[in-house]
Order: sequence, then structure tokens, then C-alpha cells
Amino acid sequence: MPYEHLRREIERWEDELGGTLGVAARELVSGREICYRADELFPLASVFKVPLMVTVMRHVDAGEIALDERLALVERDKSPGSTLTHCHPGLQPTVRDLLYLTITLSDNTATDMLWHRVGKGSINETMRSLGLSTIDCWVPNRPYFLIEIVRNGEWAGLTAEAVVAKFQALSEAGRDAALARIEELNGELSGADFLRLSDERYGRDGERNYEDSFVIDQALDNRGTPRDITALLAMIADGRCATPASCALMVEILSRQEWRTRIPAGLPAGMRVANKTGSVSGTVNDAALIFPSSGRPFALTVLSKGLGYAAQARAETAIAALAGQIFATFQDGGDPP
Repeated sequence: MPYEHLRREIERWEDELGGTLGVAARELVSGREICYRADELFPLASVFKVPLMVTVMRHVDAGEIALDERLALVERDKSPGSTLTHCHPGLQPTVRDLLYLTITLSDNTATDMLWHRVGKGSINETMRSLGLSTIDCWVPNRPYFLIEIVRNGEWAGLTAEAVVAKFQALSEAGRDAALARIEELNGELSGADFLRLSDERYGRDGERNYEDSFVIDQALDNRGTPRDITALLAMIADGRCATPASCALMVEILSRQEWRTRIPAGLPAGMRVANKTGSVSGTVNDAALIFPSSGRPFALTVLSKGLGYAAQARAETAIAALAGQIFATFQDGGDPP
């Protein structure tokens, strides 16, 4: 990393937070980069919804899905962390509606409805076709939350460490079969009951049994590197991962993001920022396209791991501060020292 002042600042924040940060920033025109642990794997949390969106839009471009196609909500789609959890089964949002819900509100039920529509292995296949080898989206929200929250059947009574060990010992086919059994076992669990079980186990803000969820989230969450997420954002901005019209729609959807307390909070007011946040226990992330009113647009990803419960709130401040410093560095111009 040639920008030593930024390296020192990132390391200071790592010390303050007691965790690990990964940063990758790229100017879209010049290709100039700022990287720190950019090739290290991190839990993606809901940042994985950007690869999902790209996958959906490529299916749209291929004529396999229509943006105005309606998908029916069913009870067994519903997950915690979702507005659609509170909606009646039979509701039929369009694919476009679901994309907005997935990105702007990070709705986990909308996410799974789209993932089911494109097929379970489709995200990883799409990422490999784009040359992004580190992005591994292997599990949708509902089965993942069932692993964490319900733990019945063959998972009954297992500690978090035992759950992780059991999954890590499985082949890819074995993982898929285990997820299918978990979903089948809990197929009658309603969205309301699922949400109640989640609140009872972990609290509304994850304040209960934090170490339990931390062990699972840090080991089993969908993963990727800051470099590959930033590369994907740059492809969206440049119209290279889908048709130009589809990429323009993705930028528009990202720019309507409701969660603005991370990267956008560190940038000058009024700047267009198209971002996707993500959080699980031990991880607070944000990934964004930044379009200054004058100056160079750039893509920025800040991922984290290994954070304690209290450090998660401070991580938002760290991400905002780093975004502001990276913006200032890029706007200074010139080549890296």
C-alpha cells in the first residue's frame, strides 16, 4: 500500500476496534488503487446482495427473467431482517420491486426470493464468469438463520463450535444436502414465529448470546475479498458486468440505499453515493460507488471481521472516517508516492 498515511490510519482503527479491516478503492478512470488486506477473505454479510443483483440482471439481459415478472410470497420464504416477513403470503412483488427491497432495505426475504428464482449456484457461477474467484455465496438467508437460531433435527443441542465443525467437514454436495434437510424440517415455521425465535435467542439488536452468533457468522457467512467486491462495483459503473441499461439500473438502485451511516457519512454532503451495507456478528461492512460533483469517481469497499459487540457501533465511525480520507487522497490527484 503506497499511501503510508492511510496504512497508519487503518492500523490505528484496527487497534481501536480490536478486529481486522480490509480496504480496496479504485478510481474508475485511472485505475489507481488504494489497498489494505485487499486479498484477504472476509464475511460479506449483506454485501453479498450486490453479486446477487448482478446475477439477476444478467438473467434479465439473457431474456430468462423479466423485471416486471411477479413472484408470489410464501410463508417458507420468510426470514428475520425483512419487511416482507410482516406481509401476507400471496403478495406478488415484481423482480424490480424485490431488487429495490434487497438493496435499499436489505430485505432478507426479498433476497431469498430472487436467489431461488436464479438458482442456488447461479451467483457463484456468475462471479466466476466475471473473473471474480473469491466471492463465495453458498447459502441464502433463511437456511442460514435456521442454522443459527433453530438448531433442531441433526443439529439439536450442538454448540456453535460444533455446528461450524460439522459444516466445514462437509463437501459442497454435503452442504447443499444439509441445507435442504434444514429447510424441509422447518418448512412450516412461519415468518412471525421465526422472528420471535430470533428475538428470543439473540435479542432485537444481537445483544444476547453474541459469542454464539459470532462463532457461526465469522466461520460460515458468505465470503469474499475487498478487491473482488470493488472490482464488481467498477464493472457495474463501467457497464461491463451486464448491459449498459442493466448496469445503469443497478447504480440507480444502489444510490437509493437507506443505510447511510458508513461510507456516505464520511463524504461531503450532497455527493451521490451508491452503496450496500452489511452486518453480522463480528462484521460491519460497506461497499460503494462514489460520484463527486467534480473530481474522480471511485469504487470503495471496507470489510471487517473479528469485532466484539461494542466495537460494531464504533466500526461505522471508522468506515466513515476512512471513506473521507480516501476521498481526499484521490481528489489530491497525482500518482502514488
